[in-house]
Amino acid sequence: MIERIGHINIRTPALDETLTFYEDVFDLVRGPASTMADQTRNAWLYDRDGRAIIHVNMPAEGEDIPAVGARGRMDHVAFDCRDPDAMEKRLTDLGIAYRRRDTRVAGLTQIVLKDPNGINLELAFGTEHALAPALAR
Repeated sequence: MIERIGHINIRTPALDETLTFYEDVFDLVRGPASTMADQTRNAWLYDRDGRAIIHVNMPAEGEDIPAVGARGRMDHVAFDCRDPDAMEKRLTDLGIAYRRRDTRVAGLTQIVLKDPNGINLELAFGTEHALAPALAR
């Protein structure tokens, strides 16, 4: 059974820009993609506890590269976060456009933004207020 998301993968020609964005916005730590042969085209982003969160890699030579913001069937990536006010300040300080929205679930707030590749990101704060009804007893 699934316990949690293991990691996400972003395939982009903007390797360094993408790594820097996630380091700056989410305080992730860049590290080697030790399972990959070409370290110049691959990297991992880890949280402060050393867990792999995002694998960033460049497309193969000759591979079609979708336009920035092109959407496939995956709509967005959601991260459970804490301290929406601190995140808002960080995004404002970095000059990154975002939208904060309250939800119909009391205590659950979302901040939505895009990364340098046009990937939609949903930052969820207070997800413990939105447990599945069968679990929220």
